[in-house]
Order: sequence, then structure tokens, then C-alpha cells
Amino acid sequence: MDMLADLHELKSGMIRTILMRRITLAVFTVIAFPTAFLLRISLLDPLLYAPILWLLITFPFRKLVDRQQTLGAVHGAHIAYFVAEILLLTLLVHRLGGIAWIGGMFYVFTVIYANFFLPRLHGAAVTGAVVFAYAGLAIAEYSGLLPHRPLFSTAGPQYQSLSYILTTLLAGPVAIYALLAVTVRTFAGVYARKNRLLAAREDQLARMSRQLLNAHDKERQRIARSLHDELIQCLAAIKLYLAPARDSLGADRYEQIDSILETAISQTRSLAYSVRPPLLDDLGLFASVQRLAEGLAEQANLRIDVTCDLKTRLSTAVESLLFHAAQECLQNVVRHANATKVTLKLSAGGGHACLSVDDNGQGFCPTSVHGLGLRSLLERVEVCGGKMQIDSSPGAGTRITVEVPHHDSSRAVD
Repeated sequence: MDMLADLHELKSGMIRTILMRRITLAVFTVIAFPTAFLLRISLLDPLLYAPILWLLITFPFRKLVDRQQTLGAVHGAHIAYFVAEILLLTLLVHRLGGIAWIGGMFYVFTVIYANFFLPRLHGAAVTGAVVFAYAGLAIAEYSGLLPHRPLFSTAGPQYQSLSYILTTLLAGPVAIYALLAVTVRTFAGVYARKNRLLAAREDQLARMSRQLLNAHDKERQRIARSLHDELIQCLAAIKLYLAPARDSLGADRYEQIDSILETAISQTRSLAYSVRPPLLDDLGLFASVQRLAEGLAEQANLRIDVTCDLKTRLSTAVESLLFHAAQECLQNVVRHANATKVTLKLSAGGGHACLSVDDNGQGFCPTSVHGLGLRSLLERVEVCGGKMQIDSSPGAGTRITVEVPHHDSSRAVD
């Protein structure tokens, strides 16, 4: 589908340039013939029939473009057209005074279109062909291989010749500059359309990613509830029903089974909390982060200060994201920072919720982050339209700030 879309877009752009050529050359011809009649210029003057020849070769080119079904074939047809155009332009430049007049400017659109529509090497090859053709014409006229054909025969200076002035104005500002202006506007329109399509695709991807994250959070919530309300309760019931069998099992055997069940309950409770703490749904982000900090502080013999400036509850998705961020940041401190103190702050304002985690550990170079945790956290934050910043250097501690957009959920913070 992408290849077909690229093919359609390429053909559409080329057809627009063909149309621009036709309109400009037709307008030039319409203006040129009355001007030639008033100035008594021969209708066989190359300035008059040159635009017509240039116009005529666009028709078979358009048919050739329509028939192509692959990008490579379209580029091949375009290159063939550029070769024909360069040969025609070189002949016309020779008949229009060679390098003594402004005919060299006629090549400019060949160069622009070739480098816009063709692959880089092909565009460079067409540009080289233009340079070779014009330079070859100049050398041929200079060496006498081709006779120089002056376009104007004036007794005095050319700038005092009305025919020279009008013809130059007609070929320059009226034709070339007008076509150049239209070309720039057309290419600007092409880029604008591409940017709009890209922005639309990015928005669609962001929406799909947010939906996926929301579904992921809901599934984590369901799993955590199931672990807490079902599996732990089942294990507790087994432990309860096991008590009457203490005598038949024997004290040692009973204590062994009871210890295994207690370990299973404890590990299941920890697993449920790591998946999604029940406190997050019941009491909110602040209480959940406090509980997380207390557990890690006791585990790592670390001081963790948690402050909260939240006036209301955040949305479920934002609370889940910030809790996940706090969990990842604090676990990184415990594993890698060798810190003795951590400050964690939750705040909100200006339509954004913010989490900041500061530690006095050994620090690191942010550009050398290779861990999956922080990189996946960064991707998740960016998908939600937020940003994450890491400020750290070796020996200077670390500060991680996560900021995400949020809307007031109007639920009070307990």
C-alpha cells in the first residue's frame, strides 16, 4: 500500500509540473506573438517557435508517465524526458544566441525538477548532463565547431534596442521568474501536504499507542485484583484448612508446608503489588508511592522523602504512568546509584502532572543509558504526550523529571 501511495504521489507531482510547463509556455506564446507582430519580429524567430516545441514534448511525456506502474519505471520515463529536454534546450540556446544571451537560464527547471523527483544519484546525473551540455555548447562556439548565431542584430548597444529589452523581459521575468514562483509554491504545497499527512499519521499512532497503554493498564489492574482477591485468598484458605491436620502430618511436616504457603502468599502479594498496587485505585498515587518508598527504603537501608503538592486525584492513566515512573526511578537508585538519600516529589499545575526524583548517588552520563527500563519509560511518557528529562553526571547525583499532560479529575487527595 505504501508503494502504491508513493507511486500515486510521484505521478501526481510530475503531472502538476507538466501542467505548470504547459500553462507557462502557453502564456508565453500568447504574449510573444502579439509582441513579435508589433516589433516586426519574424515568426520563424526561434524565440517564438522554441516554446511551442518545448510545449509539444510534454504531451507524449504525460502519456508515458500514465502508463508506468512502478517507481523505477516512472523514474526511467522521467530521465528519458530530461534527456530529450536537455537536447532540445541546448539546440534552442544555440539558436537563441548561445552563451551571449540568457538562454542558459532555461535549464534551471530541468535541474530543479530532476533533483526534486528523481533519486539522488539520478538527479546528480541529470545536473551533470545539463552542465556538460551548456559547457559543451560554449566550447563548441568558442572553438568554431558551431557557428555563433546572434539573436539580435543591432547597430548600437543592445540595452538601447527596444526589441532586445522586450524580448529579454518576456523570456526572463515574465516566463522564467513566473514559472519559478509557481514551482516554489507547488513544491511548498507538496511539502505542506506531506507534513499534514505525517502529522495525521503520528496523531493516529499516538492515539493507538495510548489505547494500547490503557488496555495494558486495565489488564494489569485485572491481574493484580485477581492475584490479591483470588489467589491469595485461596492460599490463605489452604493454610487455614491445613491447621486441623497438624497432628496427622506431624509438627515438622506441618511447619514445612505452612512455611511454603506463607512464602507463596508473601510472593503473590508482592507480585500483585508490583503489577499494580491496590492502593493506587483505592487511595491514589501519593499513598501508593509512599508505600513503595517505605518498602524500598527498608530493603536498601535508604532514606526516601516523599512530598506531594497534588490537590486532586489525577486520571487513572496518569496515576498509573507516574507510579510506574516512580517505581522504575527508585529501583534504579537502589540497584545502581549507591545513594543514601532520595527526594521524590509529586506536583501538578498548568495542565501537567510532574514527578521528580533526586538522589545523592554516584551519577552517570545520561547519553550512555543502555537499560531497557528507562528507555521504555521514556517511550511510554512520549506516547502520552509528555516528556522526561535526565540530569546527571558522574559523582554528582541524578535528577529525573517526568511531566505528562492531565485534566483535573476533581477527586480529592486523601
